[in-house]
Amino acid sequence: MLFFYSFPSEFFIAIVPHEPVLLYFGKFYQPLTVAFVAIIGTVMTEAINYSAFKFVTDSSFFKKIHHRKLVTKIVGLFNKAPFVALIVAGLTPVPFYPFRFLVVLARYPLVKYLLAVFLSRTPRFFILALAGYMIKIPDYLLIVIFIVLISVANVPLLIRFLKNKQKK
Repeated sequence: MLFFYSFPSEFFIAIVPHEPVLLYFGKFYQPLTVAFVAIIGTVMTEAINYSAFKFVTDSSFFKKIHHRKLVTKIVGLFNKAPFVALIVAGLTPVPFYPFRFLVVLARYPLVKYLLAVFLSRTPRFFILALAGYMIKIPDYLLIVIFIVLISVANVPLLIRFLKNKQKK
C-alpha cells in the first residue's frame, strides 16, 4: 500500500502529503522497511516525472519559456551546485516540486537526479517512520495533520479558482 501511495504523493506537484502516511506506517513496521518501501516508489515516480516533464519541455511552447531571462537565471543558479541543492531540498521541508522541473530545464542527468533523490529522501523517510514508531501518534491526529497539509497546499489553488469564478 505504501509503495503505491508514493505515486500520488510524489507526482509533479503532490496532491496528497506523504508525511502523515510515513508516520502511520512507522507505527506498525520497522522504520528502515518503511523508508525503503517509500523510497523505491519515490524513485520510480521521480523517473516518471522526469521523463514526462522532459517530453513536455521539448515542445515549442516550453522552448520559448526555457529561454526567458528569469528561467535562464534560475537554471544558472541551480547549475552552480545542483547535487547539493537536490540533497538539501530532499532532506529538508523545503518544497521539492520546483526541483522536479528545474532538473529537466537544466538538463541534469536522470541518474544523478535519482541518486540525489535516493540519498536525500531516504533519511527523511526514515526519520518520519522512526518518529511514528517511537511516538505512536493517534490515528485521528494523523488524519487531522493529513487534512491540514492538504488544505495548506491547496489554498493557493482554491483562491485562484474563486477569483476566476468571480471574474465570470
